[in-house]
Amino acid sequence: MVWINWEIFAQEWLKRSRRKRKGYDEGDRFISLWIAFNGWMRGKYGESLTDAEQIQHVKGNQELIRTYDYLKETSPSFADLLNHIGRYSVANMRYPGDKNRILRYDGSFATLIDVLYSVRSNLFHGRKSIEENKKDFKLVVLSYKILRRLFSEYLKKKYAHHPFSFG
Repeated sequence: MVWINWEIFAQEWLKRSRRKRKGYDEGDRFISLWIAFNGWMRGKYGESLTDAEQIQHVKGNQELIRTYDYLKETSPSFADLLNHIGRYSVANMRYPGDKNRILRYDGSFATLIDVLYSVRSNLFHGRKSIEENKKDFKLVVLSYKILRRLFSEYLKKKYAHHPFSFG
């Protein structure tokens, strides 16, 4: 059985998501950040759960919810990012045309996570074109900035005395 130190795994992908060199676009950065987040979920909730099941656990994670509430209340720039993402609807591209599968951030942590996961899924499965579609590009950039702030703040508080640097 292979054992992975999920903290180190998440830290390495988090570093990768911050690269700003030629050849790394916003899609690369967001997917790298999501891989770090996914690694954290696997370490926290176990490897036997599907991504969708892990997302359900995340939506109930009180520490993440408190971090989200804290950032919303104390960081005007984070609140501004949330306001911007709330202007967009996100279709689940596995079911194009199904209006019941369109998501919109409504101010709640749960819908934020659902929207971020949908952006990730659409990008990961090739249903977002950040090169040709301005809306898709803006959604990926907003999703990256929001998840980076949320996840980094959570890790900073959670691992304040940890030998690894998540900041």
